[in-house]
Amino acid sequence: MSDEQLVAEALAGLRGQGASVEMMRRLKAMIEHELQAANELSRKINGLNQALLWYTIALAVMAAFQFGAWIRDVTR
Repeated sequence: MSDEQLVAEALAGLRGQGASVEMMRRLKAMIEHELQAANELSRKINGLNQALLWYTIALAVMAAFQFGAWIRDVTR
């Protein structure tokens, strides 16, 4: 049965509480699916943020070495 038919029957009271329960079951399943998708996306974003942090740290270390070499050359 389609969602539209289920809603119509629930509103008309044709199937009693069964249609309402089925609507809630479908809504719960849809919310759980969306929650899983959001959690997966959050994990991906977290991984990308960590990678960006490590790349930034690596660049900062390289810049510090370059600065140290420049200071060494200037002070000679």
